[in-house]
Amino acid sequence: MAPITAEDMARFHRNAPAALARRGGNFVGEQLGAAFETLITGLVPIIGMLAFGWSANQLLVFLLVGAWAAIVLDVLKLVLLYEGVKRFGATHYDDWHVWVVAQALREGKTEAAPSHLKAKYQPEMGVVVDLLFGGVATVAILAAASGESWSGLRELFADRSVRYGLAILVGYQIIFAAWEIIRRVVAKDAGEVKVAVGMRGVGPFLLMFLVVMIRESAGDNGAVARGAMLTVNGLIVGLAVFNAVGQLWLRRETAWLMSYLREHPPSTDSLSATPPGRSAKRKRR
Repeated sequence: MAPITAEDMARFHRNAPAALARRGGNFVGEQLGAAFETLITGLVPIIGMLAFGWSANQLLVFLLVGAWAAIVLDVLKLVLLYEGVKRFGATHYDDWHVWVVAQALREGKTEAAPSHLKAKYQPEMGVVVDLLFGGVATVAILAAASGESWSGLRELFADRSVRYGLAILVGYQIIFAAWEIIRRVVAKDAGEVKVAVGMRGVGPFLLMFLVVMIRESAGDNGAVARGAMLTVNGLIVGLAVFNAVGQLWLRRETAWLMSYLREHPPSTDSLSATPPGRSAKRKRR
């Protein structure tokens, strides 16, 4: 753990009002909407596989193709809208710092994890993580799912419905990414551009271990894909529920910070305040 310094407190007081303003009703609505979308994303494939006999291998291909399409589009937005991406990262990490310090203050602590206090947005490193982790994971997953032959994968892509489905999936991602890029470039919009570089490749990387473990225990390609996809989609459903219920915790956290700022409004003195629980060192005469 690292001590919360006067510099951390200055940053906290400087950014807390804006971070609090971004936790309004729109934020809660967006989070609940995102949680519902995540729930549908995980629940529909489970119903499809269990009730309608959907192919788990096709869903696995959908997952990988969707992940790589998102990675490529994130990189494209990073290249074309670099300033907007950096602005989003700066705001995101300033907000994160605010809530880390707020949690420590709320619990009466004067320390926090150094990785949280000193975190910096590095989208270029995120791209490397996505390409490296995602690339290794994709090769391993496809090798484990196809066994000794790649003919099974070719057969999946040979199915016209699979090609149409992939076209719809990737087309949806491209349309919305293109809309954001064109809108920003044409209008010269200097707003924030949200990307998830550094996170896209983590999903396939974690899935790789699951696929390999199931293959070692089951030894059947169909069982590998089916077990992996059922497990992954079950985790997605769990994540959706966790994110929705988590809004109750965020409400308490937000209310606490609102009360704290009323009692300790940002000022010139507070920007250089000593963290609670510490006494300022007196200068020797």
